[in-house]
Amino acid sequence: MGLAVAPASDLLQPHEEAALSERLGRWRRQPLTPEELSALLPRVSDPTLALSLAERLGMAGPEAIALILPLCQSQGISLPLIRALGICHHPQACTQLLTWLPEAGPLEPDVLEALGCWGNLIDFRIIESALSAPGQSHRLAGLSLLTFRNRSLTAEEVLRLTTPLLQDFRADVVIATIKLLQRRNEPSVLAAIRGCISTEALPRVAEAALQALGCIGSLECCQQLLELRGELAGTALEEPLRRQLKAQVRHQALVEQALA
Repeated sequence: MGLAVAPASDLLQPHEEAALSERLGRWRRQPLTPEELSALLPRVSDPTLALSLAERLGMAGPEAIALILPLCQSQGISLPLIRALGICHHPQACTQLLTWLPEAGPLEPDVLEALGCWGNLIDFRIIESALSAPGQSHRLAGLSLLTFRNRSLTAEEVLRLTTPLLQDFRADVVIATIKLLQRRNEPSVLAAIRGCISTEALPRVAEAALQALGCIGSLECCQQLLELRGELAGTALEEPLRRQLKAQVRHQALVEQALA
């Protein structure tokens, strides 16, 4: 879908956009109505200002869909409208985003991110496709969507989807995956998290995995943390490990006995 641009005569002048930006900064004192926001959005050429207007429009809630959908039809797919749809949380917003998804091109990760709150409703193949895509933004969006299905999947299914991401060369992808896995407590999932704890891991990854085991807080996690003492002694990970052990209040007696 092509992006329709307002006629040059309808666009705000630079000084008008500057004044509008200042007014957004005084939002509590001089708020704009959803109708004003929707009327101004097609007239703004500055991308940052357009995004701010769209976010404010989306924050008006589900009722704003009556103003957003006509803009979608007249303006076409754009980052500001994608953001407005994702924020307003109306079911029709999900439908519009799914309609745009096949033709989103470079905006596809943004559409996937905007679909985040409907992770339970969208076709699971969309999530699998996002997780298997090479781009970081696709994978992070896929993980956000997978969060809603995390509890309904078996440990084996979750690991099938996430194991390739634990081997990603980008720390942000690996850490986001670890944070998703720490919501579970199966032995196979704990083993996958522990496998990320190494002095040769990407920056911040090992620390995130130690924190994940600490946050899960089960007896099995506590035992795994204790078992890592010898392996991590004298390394930069020794202190993060010690902090997690001290935080195991539920298993304080076991930790104190092991550290005595």
